[in-house]
Amino acid sequence: MQEVEGSPTTKVADVTTTFQIPSKYHWGAIIDIVLHADEPPMTPIDGVVRLKYLPIFLLVKLDRMRTSQLPGLDACVIPVEPVCKSHRIRYKTSEGSDATRTVKRRQFPMTSAYVFTDYCAQGQTLPYVIVDIAKPPSGGLNLFNLYVALSRSSGRETIRLLRDFEDTLFKSTHAADLLAEDDRLLLLDGETVAWWSRIAVSKAL
Repeated sequence: MQEVEGSPTTKVADVTTTFQIPSKYHWGAIIDIVLHADEPPMTPIDGVVRLKYLPIFLLVKLDRMRTSQLPGLDACVIPVEPVCKSHRIRYKTSEGSDATRTVKRRQFPMTSAYVFTDYCAQGQTLPYVIVDIAKPPSGGLNLFNLYVALSRSSGRETIRLLRDFEDTLFKSTHAADLLAEDDRLLLLDGETVAWWSRIAVSKAL
């Protein structure tokens, strides 16, 4: 994972419960990187520097957080430390026999938030968004995908298209089964309202 100060991030999984971050709202940005004590000194003119050690922690400023402000930090700022995860892998040895090994990976529990799917973005309003509604390499897009992707911004000034798209996408129709299900739910809603109205009248009498 390559990160710099100012990088937008998402899914700070291991700190969600500790700091009472809403489960579907992990957006933030890195505001500081605290380096390892053994890291060689560097200057602003060094250009790109490859670290020899994993940083001690990152300071991430979240868009919002339920817990109170942490001492010594600004509002909505939390420290994120590296976590270690173990994975068991199976493989064939050069002699052809089966073998199992445990691999440990130490990394920060977050990913860059430059790109995410319409499924991940549902229910959220993003400050600035570039939308890609071109035909994917496999499968396709439906009207629900288009609606979610194109309605993530608060207005025309904060949304842009990444590239051209096929006009036929907007000429398609919804799946017949989904329309039938909407009709069924609408009918049930009407029946429920009528039923409660009859109960209210009978109680009044």
